Amino acid sequence: MLQINLVAALAALPLLLSLGTAPASAPAPAPASVNPAAANQAAAKPALPNPAQQIPVQEAKVQSKKALPPTASSSVKVVDTTAAITDPAWFKKTYDAGIRLYVMHSTAWGTCEPWYRTQPQLKMALDAGLKIAVYTRDASCWQGGISAAGPYAAQLQFFALDVEPGSPPVTRDMVEGVRSMGVRPVIYSGSGMWPDLMGNSTAFADVPLWDTNTSNLTYSTWTADYLAPAPVQYGGWNTAATMRIGIQQKFEHSLNGVPVDLNSFDAAFLK
Repeated sequence: MLQINLVAALAALPLLLSLGTAPASAPAPAPASVNPAAANQAAAKPALPNPAQQIPVQEAKVQSKKALPPTASSSVKVVDTTAAITDPAWFKKTYDAGIRLYVMHSTAWGTCEPWYRTQPQLKMALDAGLKIAVYTRDASCWQGGISAAGPYAAQLQFFALDVEPGSPPVTRDMVEGVRSMGVRPVIYSGSGMWPDLMGNSTAFADVPLWDTNTSNLTYSTWTADYLAPAPVQYGGWNTAATMRIGIQQKFEHSLNGVPVDLNSFDAAFLK
């Protein structure tokens, strides 16, 4: 029995010795073959930044567009007159001279009654390509002044409420009355006239201003510019938000034999 156990122990000795030995390490894999072109391409690529080190990108600030100041290039030439005109050719010559708006006194002078010449003259002006508008020397005649235009009332650019010495003060009822007839109201006045009738009132600054500041300008070199002369603030007008829409620049100029006043208007105001 002892002999058998000894023989068995001797037979198991190699196995016991192998269990006590540390296993051999796994062979290292063979290095992968390197494509030279791929290596060069990889070297050419810039290293990606560490996300933790990236500088936060600031949001681009979107600035609102600033309103461009009005310019003389947006002006048109305008004439106003009380004259009786019977020749259609005068209106055609006026248009050819660069005038684009014809403003006429539309009631019989000194009354609120429609003038019999109003509709024929408005028609000749329209036929020549001119835009049209009307006014009355007495602002309280606004209804008669607009009615005088008859079928051409719908084509009026505006009705001007005249505020100057000899006229009654303008009222809100006059302004709304003009609007009620489907016509845009404007106020005609000047920095030297408004205070005489309206004091320091700014209650009508919401109504477009047809300003006046005349000089003896030279017609041959006259260029439309509704910002010349420089605007003077009065009545709440001629600020950035309430700039005049027109300026009367010369009295009683003879245009092809007809006495007219010369004006410049903001082209954007005309329809």
